[in-house]
Amino acid sequence: METTDPSGSDDGVDAGAVLRAAGATLTALVAVFHLFHPAHGVLKLFALLAVRPTTLVFDPRPLAFVLSGTALIVGLSLSRNAPDRRPYYVVGVVLAATYFLGYFAWHFSGHGGFLPGRQPLLHGLTPIENVRRHLTSDPLAAASKVAELAMIAVLGALLRRE
Repeated sequence: METTDPSGSDDGVDAGAVLRAAGATLTALVAVFHLFHPAHGVLKLFALLAVRPTTLVFDPRPLAFVLSGTALIVGLSLSRNAPDRRPYYVVGVVLAATYFLGYFAWHFSGHGGFLPGRQPLLHGLTPIENVRRHLTSDPLAAASKVAELAMIAVLGALLRRE
């Protein structure tokens, strides 16, 4: 049976299938980064819930990371056999953009200085220096930002394509 590629390519590669596989892989990777983040993932959330759940008011990242990472995994699973994947792509792009922009908002504001009860902590640096320092000293954060941007690009391409 011959595979047809709607892009008109004669090399037998289904570009849509490659994009979908890349999108699924990036979505799973971004979910894993957030679910198992050493300082804000599921283990941290369970520890906080067991000891002092009120601290989540001052630092909601563990709850946000676990809920959004779980949403990515559930969405990825549901989208596999969905007749229309576009809504899943939209939600994936929104979550990845929220991660990406949220990281910069968190560090530009001095580690969530905009939240009630938190004083801005910029480590004696300007907001831009603070972000740069965090990105260059934390390989996991840098890898996560790259994966999120790639996820946005691939899911965006799939959204346009389908």
